[in-house]
Amino acid sequence: MLQVKNLCKSFKTGETVQEVLKNVDLTVEDGDFITIMGASGGGKSTLLYLMALLETPSSGEIYLDGRRIDCLKQSHIEDLRGTSIGLIFQNANLIASLNPLENLMIAMKDGKSKLKTKKKAAEQLLSRVGLSEKKYAKTTALSGGEAQRVAVVRALVNNPSIILCDEPTGALDSSNGEKVMKLLLELRKETGCSLVIVTHDERIGALGERRCFLKDGVLNEVV
Repeated sequence: MLQVKNLCKSFKTGETVQEVLKNVDLTVEDGDFITIMGASGGGKSTLLYLMALLETPSSGEIYLDGRRIDCLKQSHIEDLRGTSIGLIFQNANLIASLNPLENLMIAMKDGKSKLKTKKKAAEQLLSRVGLSEKKYAKTTALSGGEAQRVAVVRALVNNPSIILCDEPTGALDSSNGEKVMKLLLELRKETGCSLVIVTHDERIGALGERRCFLKDGVLNEVV
């Protein structure tokens, strides 16, 4: 379970202070599927980055399974992000110098696993998304949809309890976007992980089993 309590985030430019998030409260229960909508530039991505510990809140607290995590040392945060929280962004952000297989293997945090074991696990994930034949391909040669499918399973390599998605279909055409969303929902069902998606796409927002709307820095759940 991931919780944010009284979360605030402000940015200062010169003498101007912009309040992006105002006392946001949100509890992500185990197995939840939550979509967060709102106007472009309204703070959706900022909230997601705070939940992923990629940003530091101006005030407020973040908890994972009852443990406060926003005040941990950076090394502990990186370990936590690698094992408990999976991240998917609008752009796949694959390492261009590595092929899809290597992109998955390098994301695996279990240092005790043998290289052969990691390779087999990565191959199984690529097979799951229909990319077995592309495992040694140049990452730069992948289509946008293929690259995003690699990014989706990369987020799953360490069996995280929660996956946070920032506009995961925003850089794709409608056909590929639908395929990626279908994949996300299937994998969530199979693994039992929680799924949080921020999006400006009303069609994706409507899919959430819990739907939230962020306006003027205030988050409200749609009942």
